[in-house]
Amino acid sequence: MIDARGKLRRPSRMENKSRARLIHLLISKSMAEALLITAVAVGFYFATTNPNLRGVLDQADQMSITGWAVDESNAAVRVEVQLFIDDRFAGDAMADQYRPDVHQAKRAPDDWHGFAFTTPQLSTGDHQARVYAVHTNGAGTRRTLQLIGKPYSFRIGR
Repeated sequence: MIDARGKLRRPSRMENKSRARLIHLLISKSMAEALLITAVAVGFYFATTNPNLRGVLDQADQMSITGWAVDESNAAVRVEVQLFIDDRFAGDAMADQYRPDVHQAKRAPDDWHGFAFTTPQLSTGDHQARVYAVHTNGAGTRRTLQLIGKPYSFRIGR
């Protein structure tokens, strides 16, 4: 600290305590803000996603794109899925096709959780398919898309 005459003086014990208290308050405030932001982010995640959605996009070629999807929290209900090829919407369907392997793997109580899309007309070359499950929030007012499995790369033509 510099006094009125421009000389450097040592801070008093009281000033050091006040400074330490201020630092502790600022750190506590920062921690509280971080916890609040984390709580909001976790709440948003659970409001917009369904952690029980499972599925796989297991085949894509110039003829068809197939896979399966199931909501393990309500496996008797069919899941709506949407297909995107090269980041463009290509179609939607219900995952209600015959897939006995899903039932055998104990992912669903029955054999009807597959989906199949006819591959649309595409140019020759490499493409990427993604299938998303449509997730509706509890009130039914908001619909979000949740990726099922991993993107599937495939080639048309040579």
